[in-house]
Order: sequence, then structure tokens, then C-alpha cells
Amino acid sequence: MTSKSSVLHQTFKSTASTRAPSSYASGSSSSSSAPSFFPLASSHSARVVHPPTSYWYTSRPSLNATLASLERTLNQSRTHLFKCGLLRSIATPLSSSEFASSLPHPRERRWKDAKEMGVYLRNGTDLRTSEYRRLTGVLAHLEGLLPYAKLADELPPPSTTSPQGINRSVLPPSLVVDPVAANQALASRSQQKDAPAESAEPESEHQDVDSYRGSATTLSEQLDVLLSRFVAPAVLSATGATLERVSGAARRLGRMDHHGRVNAVGRRKESTARVWIIPASSAATESTEQDPTPGRILVNATSLPEYFSVASHRSAVVRPLTLTSSLGVFNVFAIAEGGGIAAQAEAVAMAMARALAEWERCKIEQGELQEGEVTWREILKKANLIDRDPRMVERKKTGQAKARKKFAWVKR
Repeated sequence: MTSKSSVLHQTFKSTASTRAPSSYASGSSSSSSAPSFFPLASSHSARVVHPPTSYWYTSRPSLNATLASLERTLNQSRTHLFKCGLLRSIATPLSSSEFASSLPHPRERRWKDAKEMGVYLRNGTDLRTSEYRRLTGVLAHLEGLLPYAKLADELPPPSTTSPQGINRSVLPPSLVVDPVAANQALASRSQQKDAPAESAEPESEHQDVDSYRGSATTLSEQLDVLLSRFVAPAVLSATGATLERVSGAARRLGRMDHHGRVNAVGRRKESTARVWIIPASSAATESTEQDPTPGRILVNATSLPEYFSVASHRSAVVRPLTLTSSLGVFNVFAIAEGGGIAAQAEAVAMAMARALAEWERCKIEQGELQEGEVTWREILKKANLIDRDPRMVERKKTGQAKARKKFAWVKR
């Protein structure tokens, strides 16, 4: 056994010496002649650029980061008001608080529209309806806290006892009053950190996110500054005067000229209609006719039955007159364009409803009519004839027959 193992050992040594390089056979350990099987230095590769925040991976990074900042501000504000004793809990809705009747929601601010908000947030595109509602909902909650914040600023600051037995006064939190600029500063600081050393600027030149926090000592002033960044800009007239934005019941739905005609505009889908109404009695008095004829309805200089041949379309047009019991009282002239015949009928009905509501309002303001318990505007608004129907035709999808219809599945 010993002789056999020694023979195998000698055979292995001779084979290794013939296959190995001379330097290894001679026992030399110089690194110059070593094979480059393993790399001596790591290969050069580009530095991985890290995103500024985790919201970078979402479809709307600027919007989501702003929403997160506003929700954080909302929680901090509610926490401070809870410590001041103005809220029962942090999650208590304002409508169920004990000061809801004495501190109502201001509802004084008018936010930017979806297009202006998308430009301000640097979103790249306009905000979708769901995104805009979510953003304005958080802003409305913050606006509702303003009366409570003003009351908390007037009250003496409460004190809390720490576990060590030290009394500490509850001070208002320092809020981020410019979340959009703070997000941009955070993104630029991340790019500065990932930039090459030769092209990097000093980090001190970039403002920190804390520099965008409120410097005011009161909570109401910080909320006021924060909300002012999302308020729609003032509308200026041709002379440079500021025009107040009117909304709600104070908004005018049409315009009356010096002839007593009221015109209004209505829209549905791709159709647009402009309607003029005038009482038939006044029109007959100005003419030479002795017997006043009932009011007529002309659409694009064509009678109503000729233009709208379908009965359902005609009934939709005269519905505002039927609801206000004024069928045959007014002469109606309409100009409709765009879209289909059904959409034009609904657009004319909307414009007619607005014109009727505005005519009654003008007559009440002039003192010719006495305001009743229920106005025409309330009746027509309840019938969904005053507000525009926002529904539009859904687009066709790729790979489908229509917007919702799919192609028939074929097995073979």
C-alpha cells in the first residue's frame, strides 16, 4: 500500500509541474507573473443616482409628495388643537366638535383649477378629477381648522407634565408652509449628493427643507401662509381693477340687455347653445298685432318640431318651461352647434333654464316681481338643469372594439 501511494504522489507532482508555469514550479510568488484570472481592481462603473424620495416611483411624484406634506401638516395641527382642548380627539371631525356651531367653516378661499394646480405642482400634466378632489379636500380640512387655530393662539398656552415631573408649555408646531418648494429643494439636494465630485457644488448653497417651515409663532398665521399658495390668483379687468370671484347662489347665470332680453349659454358633451328669451307679451305689444300669439321657439332659425324631429328631444328642450309653468310665455331663440342632435337638445335646455332663472332674478331686483318661497333657480337646479353635466364620451381602447366592448374570443 505504501509503495502504491508513493507512486501516485510522484505521478501527480510531475503532471502539475509540467502544466504549471515556470514561476509557480520554481516556487516564485511575484505578482508580475501571476495570472489575471481574478481582477486586481474593480472596473469603473457609473454611479447609481438615487431618487430624492420614495414618491419618485409613483406616477405623480410632486403631487404625492405635496399631499403627504399637507396630510402631515393636518395631523400636526389637529394634534396641537387636541392638546389645547379644542378637539375631543385627533380624528374627531369638525362637524361633531362642541364648537362647531360657534366656529363654522370659513369657505372663503377659491382654489386654483386643475390646470393651474398642475402647473404650480410641476406635475407635467393637468390633474385628474380624482387627484384634484383629493388635494382640494385636504386644503378644505386645513381651512376649516383656521377658526380653531385663531382661538388656540388667543388662549394661554397649556402645560403638560413630562415623565420627569417637568412642566412644559405646549407650543404650536413649526409647519412646512411651502411644500412644493421643499420638495424641489429635496430633489436638488439629492442630485447634488449623487453628482460627481468635480462638478459638485457646495452643499451649503442648497437650502434645507427646514428653511421652508413657518417662522411665525402662531398656528393660524402658518396655516394662512400655507393656504395662500394654493388660492387662485385675482382676476384683473381691462382697467387693472381686481374682480371678485363669485360662486354659489351669487353667481350670475346670464345677462339682460336694455331691450329686456336675457341670454345664457349651455353645454353638453361637444355641443354648445346660446339662448335669448323675451316675454311674448312685450314682443306683441311692440308689434302692430292685436292678438298676441303664444311664445315661439326657434332653433337655428328653424321651428322646434322641424329641427328636433324626435319627441324625446322636443320634450327635453321645453322641460325648463314646463317646470316653471311658463310654456308659451316667452319667445325663445337658440343657436346650437357641435355634437349630435341629442346633445344639442340638452345644451339648449340648459341654456334656457339659466336664462329663465336669470330673468326672474333681474325682475325681482327691479321690483317688478315679488320673490316667492321657491325661486325658479331652485326648481331648475333641483331638476339638474342649471349645472353642466360633466359626462363625456369615453374613448375607444386599443385592442377593443369600442370603449367597453371586447372582441369575440376565438378558440382557434
